[in-house]
Amino acid sequence: MAYARRVHRWRIATLGAVLAVATAALFRGRVHPDEIFQYLEPANHLAFGPWIRSWEWEQGLRNWAVPGALGGLLELLSLVGVRHPWALAGVVFMSCAAMQAIGTVALHRLIEERDGGGPALLAAIVHASWGGWLLYAARPLGDGLSVAALLPALLFAQRKDGFRCGLLLGAAFVIRYPSAIFAIPIAVSLAREPRQLLAFLGGGAIVLSGLAALDWLTWGSPLYSALHYLAFNWYSAAHFGAQPWWWYAPIFAGMAPILLAWHFLRGLRRKDLLVGAFATYLAAFTLIGHKEARFLVPLLPLFVGIAAAPAFADLARLPRTPVAALYLLTSLAAATVLRPFGLHAEVIDATVEMGRDPSLTAALVAGPQMWNTGGRFYFGRSEPLYLNEIDRLSVVSHALVVQGALPDTELERAGMKRWRSRGDAVIWRKR
Repeated sequence: MAYARRVHRWRIATLGAVLAVATAALFRGRVHPDEIFQYLEPANHLAFGPWIRSWEWEQGLRNWAVPGALGGLLELLSLVGVRHPWALAGVVFMSCAAMQAIGTVALHRLIEERDGGGPALLAAIVHASWGGWLLYAARPLGDGLSVAALLPALLFAQRKDGFRCGLLLGAAFVIRYPSAIFAIPIAVSLAREPRQLLAFLGGGAIVLSGLAALDWLTWGSPLYSALHYLAFNWYSAAHFGAQPWWWYAPIFAGMAPILLAWHFLRGLRRKDLLVGAFATYLAAFTLIGHKEARFLVPLLPLFVGIAAAPAFADLARLPRTPVAALYLLTSLAAATVLRPFGLHAEVIDATVEMGRDPSLTAALVAGPQMWNTGGRFYFGRSEPLYLNEIDRLSVVSHALVVQGALPDTELERAGMKRWRSRGDAVIWRKR
């Protein structure tokens, strides 16, 4: 029986990874600029040299752990001759999805030990197949990647294994600094066992020491990035503006499996570690003025886990086919109609296509802000790449013009003609 459960959860996790990669390949683009400019661009810099350096990297608000791992992966791929941007992106997608498969297995075991095999199976299936989650599951974005370490951390916290919990939550923190919020409910859950609480703090301290050493080597000071991140975000509302406390409500209603909403409310009665983790994280981000939809991503598996036991009890009395069909429809809706606006897939597709032309000597991208482009990673070239520097039009061989940012007459006067188009993104090149 135990072997069969292991097989089931790994099959579900593998299916979830396949669906995540397929979703990323179908939508392409990026769900948030940080996916490119906080991970892929610095990784591209480590492996190949060129990159577009965002302001966070100018101010030292990020650490080099994830970009370093991705940069090593890109370097290995280049050594075996893989240099096409979409091939590199595909391997990155698969690597991120493989991490999330570990998270799916951890969620299954967490709910199995909490509520039994039936609810665990339901939680794993929903987590692995829910459209709102699949948008993020294969993306190199810290909000989603941190979940792969967070769920095992919660599993070991539930088992009262403080040391391994501390190591894993420390890893989640390194991937994404706001994961530190989860230390509060975990510490509360371990408070009655002082030895495990100390072990939890010890495990976290080990990882923190590693981060301190990394920052010292890369930024010149221990914990430089973490401290600068904290200082900046303390005043983030002044830079990005503040949203009201209820701002997340309609967004989360679109992201979460809404069919489980009633079961989630019933599950909140437990008031255990899982409920505490959800409530603490949501409360913290509700109070913070600067809000973004991606900040809610770590709540999705917790929502599913809290709802799993009440939902499984009800599903046993309902016809499965209509429920499955309704679930499929709402899952597709979350991944399409309710997907984040501004994937900018057409711009990134055109950037890849432009970068693959052997005749390219220098390129100009005219129209979007830097955050809406594919950056150097998707350009895949070391030749000059200019963004909205219109005065460079006479010296570039190619121009990617988005939404008519430059009039056709001006491009034609510069000796260019239309070459390819991807929606509103049109590639021009010298005659």
